[in-house]
Amino acid sequence: MHSSSRPKPDRSRWPETLLLVLAGLLASCAPFPNRSPVIQTTGSRQSYVIDGRRYHVLGSAEGYRKRGIASWYGLHSVGLPTASGLPYNPQSMTAASKVLPLGTWVRVTNLVNGRQVIVRIDDRGPFVRHRIIDLSYAAARQLNMIEHGTALVEVRSLPHPILPRSAAFALAPPPLAPNPLGHPPRMYLQIGAYAQRSRALALELRLMRLGIRPLRLFPIRRTGGILYILQVGPIAHVRELDRLSGRLTHMGFPRTEVIIR
Repeated sequence: MHSSSRPKPDRSRWPETLLLVLAGLLASCAPFPNRSPVIQTTGSRQSYVIDGRRYHVLGSAEGYRKRGIASWYGLHSVGLPTASGLPYNPQSMTAASKVLPLGTWVRVTNLVNGRQVIVRIDDRGPFVRHRIIDLSYAAARQLNMIEHGTALVEVRSLPHPILPRSAAFALAPPPLAPNPLGHPPRMYLQIGAYAQRSRALALELRLMRLGIRPLRLFPIRRTGGILYILQVGPIAHVRELDRLSGRLTHMGFPRTEVIIR
């Protein structure tokens, strides 16, 4: 039989595992190499360098609470060593953080659908800009973020491991939680905070002329005076935020910050 007469493959019958591998390759935003960095200790502080950038590990996870963008490991990372020395298991309830101490337990809440998971930090990453946590496949599935690859989340540290050993695996449906925002999350990219209103206004006008919009400029009171905050948004999609972030970097604004309200 000639190759031109062969029947086309029926993609609807591809094994689910193959589809998940393909999804993982596309959806995981953080590259796996360099996740076992050399830790340097200066006094009581630990730090490490990845791609020329130094990251400082928090001395304690107590009170840690941050909103931002979560990604998840691709399944091509299965079995590779994590920063803790353990191989990556896609069914374990684990995650990577750039700054939280290894062994920290955190509660991750999907700010869109209210799903929650509890995971243990056992790796370093994600080393992609504007990502605050990289979740295992099982944890990402619990948060219903596999298809999108990213999710808007809130990460809160827990005081101690409150789960039994068997809880390292995703066996139960995730709990739902009230949306801590009280409304659908809105995502902004903060360009800067300025002490001089005239400087902030001039920068706002410059960015508007370059097509960066919508912009918002507002004052906040801080000890010692008022700061003028300049943000772009709300931004509907993470991919659009990444595009804007890259453009602003080329324009001389490399320290933009994701704000979720």
